[in-house]
Amino acid sequence: MTTVRDRIEATIKSLVESLNVGDAAGVAALYTDDAALLPPESRRIDGREGIQSIWQGLIDADIRDVAMTTLEVDVFGDVANEVGILSATAPGEDGNRAQLSGKYVAVWKCGGDDTWRLHRDIWNFDA
Repeated sequence: MTTVRDRIEATIKSLVESLNVGDAAGVAALYTDDAALLPPESRRIDGREGIQSIWQGLIDADIRDVAMTTLEVDVFGDVANEVGILSATAPGEDGNRAQLSGKYVAVWKCGGDDTWRLHRDIWNFDA
């Protein structure tokens, strides 16, 4: 039997795969129509179009090797909260790739078709 956590982890896998091949539209498709993104040191971004733009900006900034791991999922009917850790690489000041690590919290909503989509997404990087 597939659990909500299994579905969320499968969607996270799709998100990571899309990011790592540079498909910002594929990432944005995993969000609800009225989703909001709360990126670090930035304003709140509402809606898929804005979300796609933010992810495209990160792809264009050469963020690569993205990995995400779900640590916790709490389900409340058709809403779930996820806590996880993330890592990626970015261009470093010395010309080498810099390793980034951080954490995230996501709120998920289940649609009528039993598909779980990101509804609120916030993350930050470790010092």
